[in-house]
Amino acid sequence: MKITFLASQYARISGGNRALFEYANRLKKMGHSVRWFVLARPARWYRMDHWSRIFNKKVSVLAPDVIDWMDNKIPIELLSVNNRSLIPNADILLATAWQTADFSASFSEDKGKKFYFVQHHESLWTREKSKAQRTYYMPFRKMVISTWLKEILNTQYRQEADVFVTPVNNDIFFKTDKNKNAGIRVCMLHHDYDWKGYKDAIEAVKKVRSENCKIELVVFGEKLKDPTPLYEEAGFKFEYHYRPTGEALRKIYSSCGTFLCSSWHEGLGMPAMEAMMCGTALVTTDTGGSWDYALNEETALVSPSRDPEALAKNLVRILGDDSLRIKLAEMGYQKIKQFSWDINCEHLIKCFENSLNNHK
Repeated sequence: MKITFLASQYARISGGNRALFEYANRLKKMGHSVRWFVLARPARWYRMDHWSRIFNKKVSVLAPDVIDWMDNKIPIELLSVNNRSLIPNADILLATAWQTADFSASFSEDKGKKFYFVQHHESLWTREKSKAQRTYYMPFRKMVISTWLKEILNTQYRQEADVFVTPVNNDIFFKTDKNKNAGIRVCMLHHDYDWKGYKDAIEAVKKVRSENCKIELVVFGEKLKDPTPLYEEAGFKFEYHYRPTGEALRKIYSSCGTFLCSSWHEGLGMPAMEAMMCGTALVTTDTGGSWDYALNEETALVSPSRDPEALAKNLVRILGDDSLRIKLAEMGYQKIKQFSWDINCEHLIKCFENSLNNHK
C-alpha cells in the first residue's frame, strides 16, 4: 500500500510524535510505501519569503536522520505552501493533527482513503478551538489512542473510533535492576504548556520537601537548554536533562523509583508508560488518557488533576513505603507489557484494507 502521513511538525520530542514515527517506520519495514509530509507554517504577507513560497510551490526533503532521537528511516518532506497538488496520490491518507485534517478533508479519493489519528482532544488547549472541534465531524475514519478519547468522540461529537493504545518500544525502554538510592529519586517532564501541570508538580514536590521527606527530583525536557529559570521558579536546584535520546531517557527512568505525572489531561501519556516499562512506579493525576494503564492502588497512585496537595500526599506515601512502590512498579510493568506494536500494526493494516475493499 501507498500510505501518506500528514503531520503539523516533525522535530518535537513528544510521545505523540514518537508514536507516529514508530508506526510509519514499522509500516515501511512491513513492505509498504510510506511518505511523511509536514504542513507549511502559516503564510504571512510581511515575511520576506511569503510570495516566493506561494508562487514556487515545492517540497523540500530532509534526510531521515534529522530525527536524531530515534532510529528513523522515513525522509521528511516539507511543504513550502499548503497546496493539495503537492500531495501525491496514495491508497491511504493519514491526518495526524487537527490542522492536517482541516487541510486534507476536501481532498479527492485519489489522495487516499482518509483516516484521522486523534492523539488528543486538541480543542482543550489549541487557540483555534472551533476549528479543531470542526475536524472531529469531518468524513475521516477516526482512530484514537485511548479509551478516554473514544468516549469523548462518541459522547461529544457522536463519532465512532477504533482504539489503538500506543505501545512502548521495548527495544528502547526496558526494565533493569534499580540502584539502592532509586527509591528517593522522582523523575518528571518539564513542559511549558499549562495543561501539562508542571507548576502543580513543583508545588507538590515543595510540599514533600517541607515535610522533611527525602526526595531527589530529576527533570527532563526539550524547551529549555539552560534550566536556571526553572531553578529560580522552584526555589531549589534539581537534576536536569535537556532533550535526552531514547537511551538516555531509559537510563533516567531506570535511575528513579517513581515517575510523577501532573497533567490536567492527556490523550494517553507516553512518558508515564515508558517509565512504567522501565520498572518505575507511577504517581499521576487522572488525565483521562491514563485510564488504560493507571489503575489506582493497582498499577499507580492516582489523584485528581490540578490538586498539588493530593499529588504530594501520594508522593509521600510512595517515598515512605518501598513495598508499595515495588508492588505498583511490578503491576504497572505487567500492564504496559500487554500493549503490542505487532498487534496494533496488524489491526491498522486490517482497517486500511477493509476501507479500501469497501470502497471498491
